[in-house]
Amino acid sequence: MSKPILRLSLLSASLLFASAAVSAAGFQLNEQSVVSLGRAHAGMGVVGDDLSAAFYNPAGMSLLNGTQAQLGVIAAFVDVDFNGTDTRSSMVKTENQSGSGNSNVAVAIPNAYLVHQVNDRLRLGMAITAPFGLKMDYDDNWIGKNHGSYASIEAIDFNPSLAYQLNEQWSVGAGVSAQYTKADLKQSKDFSPFNGIPQVDTSKTNGEVTADGWAYGWNAGVMYSPSKDTHIGLAYRSQIKHSVSGNVTVSGVPSGLVSDAVKNGVFSANSDVTLPETVTLSAYSKIDPKWGISAAARWTKWSRLQEIRVKTGLGDDLTLPQNWGNSVFFSLGADYYHSDQWTFRGGLGYETTPIKQDADRTPIIPDSDRIWTSLGASYHVNKQLTIDMAYAHLFASGSRKVDHTVSQQALGMTFTDRLQGEYRTNANLLGVQLQYRF
Repeated sequence: MSKPILRLSLLSASLLFASAAVSAAGFQLNEQSVVSLGRAHAGMGVVGDDLSAAFYNPAGMSLLNGTQAQLGVIAAFVDVDFNGTDTRSSMVKTENQSGSGNSNVAVAIPNAYLVHQVNDRLRLGMAITAPFGLKMDYDDNWIGKNHGSYASIEAIDFNPSLAYQLNEQWSVGAGVSAQYTKADLKQSKDFSPFNGIPQVDTSKTNGEVTADGWAYGWNAGVMYSPSKDTHIGLAYRSQIKHSVSGNVTVSGVPSGLVSDAVKNGVFSANSDVTLPETVTLSAYSKIDPKWGISAAARWTKWSRLQEIRVKTGLGDDLTLPQNWGNSVFFSLGADYYHSDQWTFRGGLGYETTPIKQDADRTPIIPDSDRIWTSLGASYHVNKQLTIDMAYAHLFASGSRKVDHTVSQQALGMTFTDRLQGEYRTNANLLGVQLQYRF
């Protein structure tokens, strides 16, 4: 049995495995705070009305007094529809299919924070968040199944930090992150274009990847407050190098392509992928007793992701081109302080995708530019307890086309699958959280 033949059977699973190590844009998540969601994440880390500075900008913890805890969750409802064609070919046969596919999922994005004021200048914080995540779930029989059918990626970040207030105008902060990532990914492979070769059983091949790993990084921030009602912050989160390892389980590989010994096999796989650094500039000003305005701009260096090398139990590598570019995020928000009990807020945002070419867009990450619209409210039950609520809708914009080709050699032939079409994406976010001041 030659390595290229077995590589054909593992191709789809390996592609998904690589995606597990790499999804704001891509599969980065903005949703670390319900209050922040309500203003489209404008003013990230420098408003001081919840504890999310412990993640967004640790210097902003200087705005928090006493000991406070926060627990929240944001439910994301994402509906992805595809319409187009899939062409599978070998020198024996070419098949063309027109049709559609749908992935309709709901996921929960949690956050938990604790901030303690040690003295007038020093704060200690702990943030537990989900900074990366992805879930896609297509029917196994959709026309693009050779390019991806199911993906579930979960990342949990543990981020202790501290903030030190230098004087009335300047604060600094820093922290470290321990990040755990877990992935479960599945894909089918249809070998029907090999019909006509007597020794090949064209049954469907199934591949599943399970993988996990820990990685570490750091973050830092500075905040300038020209007055007690105006704050400007600059924050940095470092790149994190993930080394993810796990298993690829393959079943139903055609007998004519591999020996019976590997038709149903479990193979090791691992990959090193560097997740990008981010730089965030944010600002907030309470312009009068009733109104506050905020803004944010963030740059993410997704251009680090040009290719991924996956090492398998075969002893050779798979090189997977990604060709991602950098992405940016901008938002504006406003808060209306209606009364001692109620605060209302809203925001607008725009975010660019790191996927710059249609050929690099896949069914697992069918990313595009997006427009954010958000509304939120906070109800102050008493001096200790606050309930926060928010809703956001994301509109896809820019190119949503895909022209993705998978190609491998087997039996002296090239097996090619080309998916062409366009995606329609609809995303709604609904969040609630509790804040408690001890």
